[in-house]
Amino acid sequence: MSQCLNPDCLHQNPSLTKFCQRCGNKLLLGDRYRAVKYISEGGFGRTFKAVDEHRLDTICVIKQFLPQLQGSAAIQKATELFKQEAVRLRDLGKHPQIPDLLAFF
Repeated sequence: MSQCLNPDCLHQNPSLTKFCQRCGNKLLLGDRYRAVKYISEGGFGRTFKAVDEHRLDTICVIKQFLPQLQGSAAIQKATELFKQEAVRLRDLGKHPQIPDLLAFF
């Protein structure tokens, strides 16, 4: 299955579909990462199980920035924290208990 990443849709689509059958949203993130299952949601993001189609369908995770806060200062702070998390993942390097950062966009 291909999970739509549109925050207002989240429709499950057939595996090799390129666009969501409900909303028309592109299903490949960065022309590479395909969400296959919704996992969870937190304070400023959603997490999906995904596959990296450029690495022989290697399993990975997509963390989608989706802040629940209102107001420009709150959004700005959430954006800063989300980026800091990505930088920390990159800087930690290889560790069996911490996921590798493959991309940030």
